Amino acid sequence: MQSNESEDASTNQGEVCMSSAVDSFRAAQESPAQSNPASARDTDSNGLEDTKGELQHGCEHYRRRCKLVAPCCGEIFWCRHCHNDAKSDNEVDPKKRHDLERKNVKELVCALCDTRQPVSQHCQHCFVTFGVYSCMECIFFDDETAKKQFHCDDCGICRVGGKEKFFHCQTCGCCYDKKLQGKHICVQNSMKQNCPVCFEFLFDSVRPTAVLKCGHTIHEACLTSMTQNQQMSCPICMKSYMDMAPYWQHLDAEIAVTPMPQDYANWRVDILCNDCNKPSRVQFHILGLKCSHCRSYNTRRIKLEENQAVLDAQLTETAVQGYRTELAPSERHDDAVECKQNGALSMTIQEKYDLSCNLQHRRSLMIS
Repeated sequence: MQSNESEDASTNQGEVCMSSAVDSFRAAQESPAQSNPASARDTDSNGLEDTKGELQHGCEHYRRRCKLVAPCCGEIFWCRHCHNDAKSDNEVDPKKRHDLERKNVKELVCALCDTRQPVSQHCQHCFVTFGVYSCMECIFFDDETAKKQFHCDDCGICRVGGKEKFFHCQTCGCCYDKKLQGKHICVQNSMKQNCPVCFEFLFDSVRPTAVLKCGHTIHEACLTSMTQNQQMSCPICMKSYMDMAPYWQHLDAEIAVTPMPQDYANWRVDILCNDCNKPSRVQFHILGLKCSHCRSYNTRRIKLEENQAVLDAQLTETAVQGYRTELAPSERHDDAVECKQNGALSMTIQEKYDLSCNLQHRRSLMIS
């Protein structure tokens, strides 16, 4: 009896196992996508191929599964950058150079089946998805979602880096890192201009851009190149974009051990500081002119006041000696008197220059 009970029990257990297997088989037939996550991603509920050919097609700029038909020239390119490289940067004939406005694109070509069709997110023939990230407003497709693409309505274009990390500055007219929110100087449409170094338009450039302390913008690579070449001021407004205090201290030490010659010791210079925009009158020195307000050497000279008495004496003596040497003996005294009568000792440099030109012209007429 025990053996029979054991057999009955084992029989009943076998029937339960068979029933479970049948149920599992029927469930697999009814919903095959649920039993295979990969196939669920390959084909969605509308029969569209989501991952077929993903990351296998595209150019050096983007990974995508379609090409753009350029409405301007009718040729086919992977992206607008490929078009611009061929039709603008590398075009020999200047009259044929042009750029592609991607929002004007009306047709695409599927990279998998070569079907030419109107712009859409999916191929009308093979149903493949053109890009894991697709923006129909920008006609933009990309399979590399690690870039964290997002569309900015205010900019009107797609950007990368993650929407949560950026804010749109209405004054500057562009998306900036949130670290700069409330901490940067706004310049009207600062990004809608060319890079001051390479002259590439910054607003839709794919190269990283830096915002300087003055609010102007520049490519990060161009800024690095400027720094390596000891160019520490903004190419647009000339303000220092780095902390220059150590360098100014070095200049202070150099000037302290390099006195100017006696003839220049009393010269004064009117300067305008590029950093604080304030004028100053300082002592002239060949190594640098220091702002009296912010102590910066990033200045420009406005007016130079030399040691007037010394300069006047030198110019007058040189002029008189020159005329005495070149003019006839009977005329030397008259020219020397004329120099003094015209107030050579009290004239400005420009007046002395005019007088010199006048006398030189008279001398040339006598010689000829």
